[in-house]
Amino acid sequence: MALRSRPRNTRLVVISLVMMSLLTITLDYRGGQSGPFEVAGRATVAVVGALQNGVSKVVRPIGAFFSGIAHVASLQSENNKLKRQVADLQRRTAERVSLERENQRLLALAHLEQTLQLHGVTATVIGESVGNFEWSITINRGSSSGVKVDTPVVTGNGLVGHVIEVTPTTSKVQLIIDPSSAVAARLSSSGETGLLTGQRGKDLTMDLISVGAKVFPNEPVVTSGYQGGLYPPDIPVGFVSHVYQAPNDLTKLISVRPAVDFSSLEFVLVVTGGSSG
Repeated sequence: MALRSRPRNTRLVVISLVMMSLLTITLDYRGGQSGPFEVAGRATVAVVGALQNGVSKVVRPIGAFFSGIAHVASLQSENNKLKRQVADLQRRTAERVSLERENQRLLALAHLEQTLQLHGVTATVIGESVGNFEWSITINRGSSSGVKVDTPVVTGNGLVGHVIEVTPTTSKVQLIIDPSSAVAARLSSSGETGLLTGQRGKDLTMDLISVGAKVFPNEPVVTSGYQGGLYPPDIPVGFVSHVYQAPNDLTKLISVRPAVDFSSLEFVLVVTGGSSG
């Protein structure tokens, strides 16, 4: 009996579903836009729209993030390009400053050469020796350029020293700040003469100045140009920085600040001709 009743129950279920479907369609059709399915549909659309808006707000930053990642390589390349441009500008600026400094020193050298009527060859400093026993430089001119031992050497600012060794292409120059250097010099105002000796990295010392000599602060000191001496006259040597005098001394001792900056020598003039003392 149970088996016989199963087909009947199935038919009843199918018929019931069909009737409910027809009823629902009829109600929705008669209800128009206010029908239950239409209302449910609009509600569903509203819910889905809200969900889409929320999802968009969440996804949009993520999309922007991945888009930014895609441009990282391009930005890095642009950054590297800008760095290269800055480095190139810095290099050009440094070269321009160096050329301007070189030009100024060469002009000063030419001015001193013309003023003192000196003749010689321009040389470049290619080495230096600074120590307790010797203060000297090496230049790129030698006997093939007319350089000889005891030839004076100057810059645009003043006296550097004299040549002590010569090869065909190079020369060694003893600086006036070397302890074994001695320069016959005079005070430009009074004309008092004395002997300048080197003190390494300190100011030069000028002695044998008479007690009665008037010495002024920052007074220029120049070469005296004795007959047969190493140096032509009137080459700037330095400026008076201090005067010492003991009560019972018959002479004054003067400190002289060099006119030449020996820490930055680049170009020098080796004096091969001109008036000499």
